[in-house]
Amino acid sequence: MAIFAALSIASQALLSNTTAINTTNKNISNVYNEDYSREEAVFSDVPGGGVSIETIRRIFDRALFRRFISQNQENASLQEYRGVLEQVESVFNDLQGSGFAKELEEFFSVMNDIAVNPDDIAARAELISVAKSLVGRIRDSYDTLQEIKSVSVKKIKDQVKLLNEDLAHLAEINKNIKIFQSSPEKLNTYLNERDKLLKEISGLIETKITFNEDGSVNVYTAKGFALVIDSEAKEVTFEEVGGDPKISINGTDLTGEIQGGSIGGLLKGVSFINDVVDKLNTFTSSFANRVNLTHEGGLDLYGNTGTPFFLAGGGASPPPKASNIIVNPLIEEDPKKIAAAKDPNYLNSDNQNILDMIELKDGKWPELNNMSFEEYYTSEIVTPIGTELEHTKNLAEESQFLLESIDEKVKELSSVNMDEELVNLTRFQRAYEAAARIVTVTDELLQTILGMVG
Repeated sequence: MAIFAALSIASQALLSNTTAINTTNKNISNVYNEDYSREEAVFSDVPGGGVSIETIRRIFDRALFRRFISQNQENASLQEYRGVLEQVESVFNDLQGSGFAKELEEFFSVMNDIAVNPDDIAARAELISVAKSLVGRIRDSYDTLQEIKSVSVKKIKDQVKLLNEDLAHLAEINKNIKIFQSSPEKLNTYLNERDKLLKEISGLIETKITFNEDGSVNVYTAKGFALVIDSEAKEVTFEEVGGDPKISINGTDLTGEIQGGSIGGLLKGVSFINDVVDKLNTFTSSFANRVNLTHEGGLDLYGNTGTPFFLAGGGASPPPKASNIIVNPLIEEDPKKIAAAKDPNYLNSDNQNILDMIELKDGKWPELNNMSFEEYYTSEIVTPIGTELEHTKNLAEESQFLLESIDEKVKELSSVNMDEELVNLTRFQRAYEAAARIVTVTDELLQTILGMVG
């Protein structure tokens, strides 16, 4: 009977080491799979002798993974927000000639030539040319901002669609995790898929994750709105309202709540663009109104008065805004209609009104927070963009460094190390060969005993 017991023990050893070799083989096969967490066979004693595989353990640190998810959503938000800011900065980068500071300066500067020779048609034509260039740059700035916003809103729409697909997939994975609790090999595959989806979801939107005892997860937004509960996924809704994105869950508007993930970064970018557009409109309306008010009080070379210099194009109602400001076509077609004089007796030589227009440059205007046009453009539009971009760049670089650092620790723990796997493979192979040898020796002993009996 002892000989048969030895055969049983050897048989268990063969089976157990075969399973361990298969596990090592699976690890080696997934050496280049970044979403794979390595596995190890856990041996346990069998009462009365022998060994069996208790389970196939997946090497995973939940706390470390939580840190990765948290940093991933922050990093995705910062990188996306930074991308939007870089595009906005390019619109107002006066050093590279994409802003309109130069045109604004020239607009008032060329008026000096009219002040010297009020009836100089060439000087008047030059003012019209510079004015057209200025309003053209303002409209271009507005149009480019709207284009950046439109692209960002479309990206949000696409990413919400991707988010819903991932949430539905995760709910399905949760269901399979519950089903395959007694099958470690399949369970570990679903757990790997779970973690891959959680990484993707956290890259799209801020999340809080609760792990259940069976390995399934519940996912919420940072404000506690459920995204996935067990095998049920909630649908995140995207709407475009007046050109702005609106994100809802179960009818609750969360647009202002979402900060993390690429969706959060894009939402923040859209909000920033809206703020820049508001300031650009404030600047444009103030500039047009102040110039018009002074110009309408002067006399042109025909002795006419009351002609606005700027209009709202496209049939829009005044005041002109960044989207529609144009030079009055009456003035554009006839430079003599620039109102440079105030004295009706000296229309060809009086320059008082053009001097009043030049003084507008240094005026401090209540609607511009008691700043001049140039000061407002620089300090309220250009500088905040540069400051916000620089600040976000620094945060994004720090965040990227932290994310890579945590990711490295995750990989150190969970990814496949070829050297280690080769050592394990040799170890299990030797154990298998030894067990096989025991079977051979035991068989020889059994044959000897049977021979003696015979």
